[in-house]
Amino acid sequence: MSFKVLEKKILSSDQKNTLSGVVYIPEGDIRGIFHLVHGMTEYIGRYEPLFSDIANAGYICCGFDNLGHGNTAKENDLGFIAHKNGWDYMVRDVKVFADSVKTDYPDLPYILMGHSMGSFITRIVVSRYSDLADKYICCGTAGSNPVAGMGLLLCNTIKLFRGERAVSPFLENIAFGAYNKRFDGNTKYEWLTKDREIIDKYAKDKYCTFHFTVSALHDLIKLIKVCNNKNCFTSTKNNLPLLIISGDMDPVGNYGKGITEVYNNYKKWGNTNVAMKLYENCRHEIHNDSCKDQMVKDILEFITK
Repeated sequence: MSFKVLEKKILSSDQKNTLSGVVYIPEGDIRGIFHLVHGMTEYIGRYEPLFSDIANAGYICCGFDNLGHGNTAKENDLGFIAHKNGWDYMVRDVKVFADSVKTDYPDLPYILMGHSMGSFITRIVVSRYSDLADKYICCGTAGSNPVAGMGLLLCNTIKLFRGERAVSPFLENIAFGAYNKRFDGNTKYEWLTKDREIIDKYAKDKYCTFHFTVSALHDLIKLIKVCNNKNCFTSTKNNLPLLIISGDMDPVGNYGKGITEVYNNYKKWGNTNVAMKLYENCRHEIHNDSCKDQMVKDILEFITK
């Protein structure tokens, strides 16, 4: 099945920035809407292969560059989300963008997927807007972080003395310094995937290698804290079909332990329709790893059944 790709721009919930997005529209019968929310320090254009596969199966695919990312970020705003409550704007933006796409296709099933930071955002989205998604896919997520409170305090302290747009190598090392320790390679991005070409391309991409400001790191930690709060699990619709996927060598998910924690918490707090799959010997970006074909099959099976 062929498809066309359209740009879609819409005002952010912050009422200041314009979200820069794309919509893949298949020709012929359309089966549903597949909306993906991307991760930290990347952009929606990196999901072109996945969108192509899903669109070829008859689904409208859509997504946008988050605040502080890609073409949504204004000049010098890469890595800066908002002066205050940027994490909440990112949650609201998913609803704003989804509502706009759904207005054009009101009767189609709507599937939401979040990867990495996008999974933190979308876990909050499906808890806050219970009727938004018909099915939800949580990819490359993380469990609770016992030092999240300390991280928020450190961010606030550095902001106080150096400003909200400061970059802190100290904080970055605390947050991400251990990610690459288990993997060999000449960049610091081997934890993403085994695919050398993807790693090298990522390392040369200015829209992937920028630094988060201390205020954006505060937003990231806040997202992790909120999405792992009991209320986020209990507020999610109990019968929402939910698929949790990750590589078993993903440091973000603590090599499967954090993924299992999230899965168990959804079950513990009442979700009756949750499934989990860990892909053997695959890292953080399973859509760019050796399991990518199987991952697409699993996603299509989940959203079509």
